[in-house]
Amino acid sequence: MSSKSPTAGKKVVLFGVGLSAPPMIHYLTSFGIEVIACARNRKKVEKVLKEVPDQKLVKAEQFDVSSPDCEKRLDELCPSVDIIVSMMPPPCHPKIAAAALKHGKHFFTSSYVSDTMMKLSPEFEKKGLTCLNECGVDPGLDHMSAKKVIDEVHKEGGKILAFFSVCGGLPAPAYNNPFGGGYKISWTPYGVLSAGTNNALFLFQGKNVTKPGTEIYNPPEWKHVIEVDGKATTFEWYPNRDSTPYVKHYSMPECQSIIRGTYRNNGWCNTLRAIALLGLNDRELKIPEGKSYLETAVFIYNARNKDKLPADTKVEGLKTAYAKFLNSDTKNKAITDLEWVGLFSTDKVPEGCKFPIDMMCTLWTANMQYKDGEKDMIVMQHIFEVEYKNGTREELTSTLVDFGLGKYHHIPSKFTSMSRTVSLPLACAIRLKLEGKISRTGVIRPVTPDFYEPILEEISKFNPPMIFKEAALKTHIWLRHEAKPGEERTALTPETAKMLLDAGFRVTVEKSPTRCIKIEEYAKVGCKIAEQWSWPSAPYPTIIFGLKELPEDGKPHELVHRHIHFAHCFKGQGGWKDVIARFKKGGGALYDLEFLKLNGRRVAAFGRPAGMAGMALGLWQWAMQKLGKPAIKDLKSWASKEAMCKTVTDALKEVEEKKGLKPSALIIGALGRCGKGATWVAEQCGVSPIKWDLPETKGGGPFKALLDVDVLVNCIYLTSKIPAFVTKEMTKGPRKLSCFVDVSCDTSNPNNPFPIYNVGTTLVNPILHVGDEKAPLDVVAIDHLPSLIPLESSINYSKALIPYILELIDRDAFVKKPVWKDAYDLYVAKCKEAGL
Repeated sequence: MSSKSPTAGKKVVLFGVGLSAPPMIHYLTSFGIEVIACARNRKKVEKVLKEVPDQKLVKAEQFDVSSPDCEKRLDELCPSVDIIVSMMPPPCHPKIAAAALKHGKHFFTSSYVSDTMMKLSPEFEKKGLTCLNECGVDPGLDHMSAKKVIDEVHKEGGKILAFFSVCGGLPAPAYNNPFGGGYKISWTPYGVLSAGTNNALFLFQGKNVTKPGTEIYNPPEWKHVIEVDGKATTFEWYPNRDSTPYVKHYSMPECQSIIRGTYRNNGWCNTLRAIALLGLNDRELKIPEGKSYLETAVFIYNARNKDKLPADTKVEGLKTAYAKFLNSDTKNKAITDLEWVGLFSTDKVPEGCKFPIDMMCTLWTANMQYKDGEKDMIVMQHIFEVEYKNGTREELTSTLVDFGLGKYHHIPSKFTSMSRTVSLPLACAIRLKLEGKISRTGVIRPVTPDFYEPILEEISKFNPPMIFKEAALKTHIWLRHEAKPGEERTALTPETAKMLLDAGFRVTVEKSPTRCIKIEEYAKVGCKIAEQWSWPSAPYPTIIFGLKELPEDGKPHELVHRHIHFAHCFKGQGGWKDVIARFKKGGGALYDLEFLKLNGRRVAAFGRPAGMAGMALGLWQWAMQKLGKPAIKDLKSWASKEAMCKTVTDALKEVEEKKGLKPSALIIGALGRCGKGATWVAEQCGVSPIKWDLPETKGGGPFKALLDVDVLVNCIYLTSKIPAFVTKEMTKGPRKLSCFVDVSCDTSNPNNPFPIYNVGTTLVNPILHVGDEKAPLDVVAIDHLPSLIPLESSINYSKALIPYILELIDRDAFVKKPVWKDAYDLYVAKCKEAGL
């Protein structure tokens, strides 16, 4: 193979022959590329090179970057090669990169671009040299696989609203140990332990967020479920480093959220949080020499706490102190993990351990190594929250699960997944450069097609292949808690939620102390459960589903999601412009349940239960008037419509028995859903109502006849101005009317045909007195009457609405399906009307 390769005869010098170097050496030599491998321990290098099939292509050299003759050795090793590669610790790169510039050579490494390295970019460019960085796994493959999807979205005219990139090196599931849910060392433990001392900076919904290193594990912020060996596996993850520069690196200025993070098994965050809080990863506190691990742990504890422990504290005493400090007990998994790894041992801490982190590194190295034959794995996933040019949104994923101990198709040696994924992408890039396929100069990352297309293609041919599986996630419906006082209804029941799940939806349900259905019922059918009012942090493509309007406090002020609920802002109600502005400013959208229509008719409505509850309250309050009792207040929901009718019937019977009176009632809009509900309750309570509809009202008001009944229930829905049916002046004259129930309840609507009041009422205070003691006139104007019979209302409404929610499984439903397209067009029209 090497004799036919266009790279045959080319030469690279590799500085650093650690765990990740062997796969690179095998790969490069398989294409006829000569490798000079340099490290401080030449014998170790020679051992690695013995496994290379063609020994003529490899040569071992001794090199110590800290030695006085380092520069001289660089001058000896660099002139004869085509590319200089550094797999040494990052602080060593600038010195080696300087040698590359001195001798006019290209420089390649898998490490992050440091500020020092970036300052060398102009000189690399001036000399026409390539300085490739961040071409390993993380960073490296994460850049390439992510940028591939980002570029594809941009080509379609789409935007990346949010981007999350998470990677972790872990034991394969069969080889997990107890520590932190399962963890073994595949690279330096110092780097892992020191992560808990570094702050994390990221962008979330347009705002920079800083998490101190001591807080990145507290609590585990997020969890992802990824298929590993055919099994759905949950990983916890936490943010690391500074994610914000990648908005620029990935050319996505539109991105509002970006977080790069690390995967670990469940339990890791709890243990690492304890390590950070207890100071066991401290890099400044000097520890005494010649002490045992237990004694040193006590010393570290005392250095951080006012309540000192005796120097000779035994294991149980330290565990008890740890438990108290962590506000837990000694069974806390973090404490048992520390015991398992040997922190409470009486063995002496090795010489050379100067700080707590050094001591922990020795314990990890001694107890958390991979044994022969054990597999590691790399788990990486990107999540892209995308908005396309037609306004539709979706979540895309790109996922890699790679196991170690595989073979490259023409390389006999076996390598860990960590070593393969760190070194082989860089090796592929070296080969591309030597073949003349990379021309960019300066300090660069592999974020352009000339890098990611051939490298991702090449690694997909490995055995086992490294393949990023791309997918579009199914529509996510998020049922939120209702903030409106007394609202117990829900737009989604467990029955209809299961219908969504069966259709492929993802369904999240927030906990709610007021919802008429227990959260456990949703969990039983497979819904994911979330904390109350957590929806503002949901992914951008998530559809936030509710019933009543959001709180008026304006939090969050800018709404980034698509919302489905009754907003009461499309008919000129008070403050309507402010409500719509919240959606517009945040880039979200409103699909008002009141205006989900097909062929001019609402697809689902609470009209019937609203009419039922309205008539019930009107008759009940009339009875209270006649009995001389206080007005009804502090309303609680009924278990059923029958229970509600019994309450009213009992009150009417008392009036008839004591006063010999029966109420008269009139329903306006009696032939609609609402009117029919009001009629049903009146008849159940022994009242035969007068029924008015279009024939009775088409001539226009006012109507004096409406004053000649005891209870008047308004069930009509108006969108245009008409003469008032009853005016305030009319109510000052002789009348029988003493209870008016406005089921439509558009108190601030300028088209309200009953301008005899101007404020709504509530479940706590359902009655507004607009008459006087001699001639009472009580108004009921509650805008969520069906909540008085919540379970029945919810079941019926959800069943009626669910066929149209099911349409949303199609990403483009919002712009294609008539019900949703019309609702969105109305929202857009109202935004324009509001001047937004």
